[in-house]
Amino acid sequence: MSSPMQTLQNQLDPLRRRYASLTPSERWVVNGVALMVVLVIVFLVLILPAQNAVQRAEMKLTGQQKLMHWMREQEPLARAAGAGNNSRASSSQPLQTIVTTTAPRAGITVKRLEPESDDKLRVWLEKVSFDKTMSWLHQLESRQGVKIINISIDAERDQGLVTAKLVLQK
Repeated sequence: MSSPMQTLQNQLDPLRRRYASLTPSERWVVNGVALMVVLVIVFLVLILPAQNAVQRAEMKLTGQQKLMHWMREQEPLARAAGAGNNSRASSSQPLQTIVTTTAPRAGITVKRLEPESDDKLRVWLEKVSFDKTMSWLHQLESRQGVKIINISIDAERDQGLVTAKLVLQK
């Protein structure tokens, strides 16, 4: 029984003999074609995927820069709206109840809730509309007297969707 290396050598022997029988100018042509094939393979396996990854990263960066620009443009409006709502109403319901009842009405799906203390609640939202989330948070503050202690918002690949982590306080 022959080894795989022996089998490969037996299959390559006719090619070696044919290559040895070529004239020096024919060998230059064969070597040039072989070099071109190797370069094409290197391009297709290494360079092209790297270029595609760079393009995807640039597109993601551009999208995040646009979101940041839009958020900066909206900051004065948000601050003005927040300053005008210092006379907040206060609800007697527990914070968790407020969140679980108002979120679905606003079109928000809460992924996870975790009480932090008697008056604080951690809330996780995943792939929700940014506009609906902002509207819901505004309602929580103005109608329910809920304060946003901490918020972290990340843009999703889909336009207008975000993942958010919130700490709310009653």
